[in-house]
Amino acid sequence: MEHIAAIMLLVGCSKGGLSCGELAAPQVAYETMEDCVGVLPLAIGSAGDGARIVHGRCAAIDPAWTEEDVEISWRMTKESGLVVDVRLVAPPSGDVIVATAQPVKGEARLP
Repeated sequence: MEHIAAIMLLVGCSKGGLSCGELAAPQVAYETMEDCVGVLPLAIGSAGDGARIVHGRCAAIDPAWTEEDVEISWRMTKESGLVVDVRLVAPPSGDVIVATAQPVKGEARLP
């Protein structure tokens, strides 16, 4: 099994920043944070189409969590731009989620 230490998240926002949504990253998981950060500028540049502003961030993943349930959430702030949170969560008792392929879309709310 591959060792995962970092993930890449790309988010595209309208020019006014009122609506944002996740964009497909060229690669999501990386073996080191340095690998992710090294290709992030190219990924951001490749994802832009002129109609939206692209934000990108690499987030560290605890390698011990790869077999556990991890929740990844993001938000846009005036101070930090794209903020990515990764945390370990327990699945609901009795329910098992094998995989999900639905993109998460969120409205940008600036505090």
